Amino acid sequence: MIEICEGFSSPARNFGNKLFTYSLGVVLSEIQNLNLYIPKDSYIQRDGNMMLFPFNNIENKRDITTPTLHVTDDTLVVMGLEMFIKSSKDNHIFLDGYFSNYEYVKHHKEIIKKTFSSLTSKKKCNNNILIMLRDSNIDPTFALPNNYYLEILERENFDTIFVSYDHYNKHINLIKILQQKYVVILLDLNIIELFKEITSFKKIIAAQGTFSFWAAFLSHAEKIYWPITKIGPNIFGHRDVNLIVDDEPRYEFIIL
Repeated sequence: MIEICEGFSSPARNFGNKLFTYSLGVVLSEIQNLNLYIPKDSYIQRDGNMMLFPFNNIENKRDITTPTLHVTDDTLVVMGLEMFIKSSKDNHIFLDGYFSNYEYVKHHKEIIKKTFSSLTSKKKCNNNILIMLRDSNIDPTFALPNNYYLEILERENFDTIFVSYDHYNKHINLIKILQQKYVVILLDLNIIELFKEITSFKKIIAAQGTFSFWAAFLSHAEKIYWPITKIGPNIFGHRDVNLIVDDEPRYEFIIL
């Protein structure tokens, strides 16, 4: 069987991180024919409003209790996912990490997108654009400069800007600038409704982080602007974290 560590349950481990960990579990479950178990009462949250993680155990396969393989981010960095898959057959696998790496997703897109299909909404048939704002209360490296958004908007053709944000007070300056020039609609929804809404847009200007990664990646967007930064989770060449979708032409990378 495959077990995900107890730390997964905490709302402090954000939704995007949970989706990476769970997607790895799903891939291993499918390939190794093993049941997948997540901690009971695993929560996600947006601005303090908590909800249960929207996916469950997979219990229609095999349970193996020994031997146990304890898998961390370092394990997969050293071995690579495909080599680990080959060596982990008939083992009890304990996932103790974030596994926020597109390399673990890109060769298993079909099963992962099928698993997360309930998080997507129908593609909108309009000329609007969605921008994602992120500025953590804990980690200031998530913040992006206003010009990242403003310069892209200057060269795009659209009718209305829809804004996804985390902490409104941290984005007031940019929102006021946008409202002076454009028609702007703020999306104040619970985390699942917000995620689904993002997936419906044809054009997305993404922020940093794993929530932004998954919402853009699972979306119907024909154009995704993705920031590559010098600090924060979107940097190029990080040892553990890789949020760069390098095999889809709909992505345009903006180096900051």
